[in-house]
Amino acid sequence: MTQNFEIRPAVLRDATAIAEVQVSSWKTTYKGIVPDGLIERMTVPERTGGWTRILTALEESGQGKVFLCETGGEVVGFASFGLQRDNTLEDRGFTSELTAIYLLETAQRQGIGSALLQACASEALGLGHEGMSVWVLEQNLGARGFYEARGGESLAAQGSDDRNAPVDEVAYGWRDLSSLISTAAL
Repeated sequence: MTQNFEIRPAVLRDATAIAEVQVSSWKTTYKGIVPDGLIERMTVPERTGGWTRILTALEESGQGKVFLCETGGEVVGFASFGLQRDNTLEDRGFTSELTAIYLLETAQRQGIGSALLQACASEALGLGHEGMSVWVLEQNLGARGFYEARGGESLAAQGSDDRNAPVDEVAYGWRDLSSLISTAAL
């Protein structure tokens, strides 16, 4: 059942709500994919500090944005994008990167993820980017299916050098953000 929701740009005072969604999402999405210790170490106060720094940096640089989704006044999801962090992908034309997208488990499969992805793609296009990529854990089949259903092209793979978090990632990308915007509603 699809609920009414609102997508809006995040502001600094949203840092704690964003952190709460991220921590909750990690607990439900990554259980069995990443080591339990990594999930347990992620706390709302720690992530609030991180999101405060991210929101401040994006506001100062103007090179990205965080969008959040509210239903009934409650933040249930968010997504962020910025400049591409991978030189190889940037050289291939993927100049922006979806750096995070998380939803509470109860908010999934209601069109919210698509709306957040579309908001990021639209803003990136407005900043002059034509392409966008995203890294996703290889074992996160739900997220991979989400990106593939929205036309995400498989771009690259990488393994982790961190023995404490031995996870592999795959990158998806969209060469034409205008086509992503038109297909995000799927």
